Amino acid sequence: MLKTYLFNPSLIRRLFLGYAVIILSLTLVVSVLVSRQITENTLQDIRDSLSIRAQFLAELSKSAFQNPLQDPAAMQQKVVELGRNTQSRLSLIKNDGTVLADSHQSPEKTDNHADRPEIIEARKQGTATSTRFSQTVNQQMTYFAQTVSNEQKTLGFVRVALPLTTVDKKLAQLRIVVLISALISAFVALILGFYFAQRFSAPLIKMTTVADAISKGDYSKRIITRQKDEIGLLAEAFNRMAQNYQLRLSEMETERNRLAMIFTGMVEGVIYVNEQQQIIHINQAAANMLNVSTITCLKQALAEQIKITEIISSVQAAIVQQGVVKTQMQRQADSKETEVIDIYAAALTNVQGESIGSVVVLHDISELAYLERVRRDFVANASHELKTPITVIRGLSETILDDPQMSADIRNRFIENINTQSIRLSSLVSDLMSISRLEANQNASAFAAVDLSNTIKQAINNAASSAEEKKISISRQLPDSETIISADQQEINQLIDNLLSNAIRYTPSPGSVNVNLVRQGDEAIITVKDTGIGISLAHQQRIFERFYRVDKARTRELGGTGLGLSIVKNIAEKHHGRVTLSSTEGHGSTFTVFLPLTNASRPS
Repeated sequence: MLKTYLFNPSLIRRLFLGYAVIILSLTLVVSVLVSRQITENTLQDIRDSLSIRAQFLAELSKSAFQNPLQDPAAMQQKVVELGRNTQSRLSLIKNDGTVLADSHQSPEKTDNHADRPEIIEARKQGTATSTRFSQTVNQQMTYFAQTVSNEQKTLGFVRVALPLTTVDKKLAQLRIVVLISALISAFVALILGFYFAQRFSAPLIKMTTVADAISKGDYSKRIITRQKDEIGLLAEAFNRMAQNYQLRLSEMETERNRLAMIFTGMVEGVIYVNEQQQIIHINQAAANMLNVSTITCLKQALAEQIKITEIISSVQAAIVQQGVVKTQMQRQADSKETEVIDIYAAALTNVQGESIGSVVVLHDISELAYLERVRRDFVANASHELKTPITVIRGLSETILDDPQMSADIRNRFIENINTQSIRLSSLVSDLMSISRLEANQNASAFAAVDLSNTIKQAINNAASSAEEKKISISRQLPDSETIISADQQEINQLIDNLLSNAIRYTPSPGSVNVNLVRQGDEAIITVKDTGIGISLAHQQRIFERFYRVDKARTRELGGTGLGLSIVKNIAEKHHGRVTLSSTEGHGSTFTVFLPLTNASRPS
């Protein structure tokens, strides 16, 4: 009976076969997932057990590491007994890799373990796990190594290992149990599925005959059934379909008119074009956005009425791809604010899957984009520019608070530095308000004579505390005489501060930063060279862009926002200069600023 049922070309047969495939597939997936989870849990239990044993062994072996010559034979015997009792291999290893004791082999016959992976990793991180083949016991082992320390000093290492053969046997048994259980469950599910599919097929055969007649337009046919379940509800739905077909058509027409009215009153612009890309419908909102008429543009080519490349290309792409295409257009409005409009083009198809055109939705997000830009600019500027003086003030104040016995002259000097940084903090707030002016080069400040040598000295003094915290030395090479340029003093201060702050931030401890000032021709050349992480060639082309960051996670961790170098570039250009970068990833960076000299400072 089952063979006849399976080979009967019916919907129920296909449903049952699909059901069988789903059951078997799910059984396989669940079996694999359960087996994998059991394996992971077992291995994790092994690693946890090894860690606990290693901790106990580390505590027991501290005296042996501190006095390695005190009865080594007794320690070897003790380790052998512990290894036998715990059914694991135990090893005590000196800091130089020499084996002090081993539960499976005499220390004199054991090689130096300094090159073992788990020992190398434990030396770096304190603990390490490794799974590899052991030449000593001639089998696959899992190792757990841990350092033994006394007052921050590493005395040696303890290592605990277990063979994987026993674990593999247990895992194999568990997999067999899981497989058998899954097969039994799948078999029971298939039997139940066959039973219910057979009961389900009988009334559907009757319903198919009536549905075929209704599909051909004979609405007088009715499905007679006494069932009250889903099959009965489906039969009643078929009966109502014949009676209400005309009513539904009328309701659909009303609904279509209602939708047209909704589109007309929508804030978003809506355009419907047919397969020839002619405008069939356009609401008033779209007409206002595109400066066209809702009447004269109907049945006209989209490309002729709306000469906007983004809209035309998105419609064409949506029709070709038979999907949804999203893009955005920006244009300058009469108010000199950038108008930003999101464009969504979706392809439309009929019931046969044939293209019948596309619908375009235009969403004006100009105000949202402007608010987001204002918010982003403010947060970026504030977090970057205010961090340096706040850090200095906090460091100096904490030093004063942590040292009540600080001498008065040192305390006064710290307080003076705090006052200096607070003044600079106030100045930075003003600079944040003028960043847009810098980029637009509007309302230029009155320039005055500025001595670059003195400015660099002051900038180095301001950065000294933060550099000292990171153990970074700052050196300088300055001309003996003054180097005068015509500039805005505050902006030049900010330029040098940003370069120094950037160098210190991305230079690991210990490191160095060198500041050099030379006069060459008509230019003053400021060079800030560090021994930091460097910048790859791929990022050097964009490093001076506003808010551009090479590594967002690292920049966030170090406190940067990608605005400092953009400010440097804008200040340099405002002063008719330029800034360049020379860097090799991993070998530091060199930023060079070229500024025009005044006549008094130019070499004769």
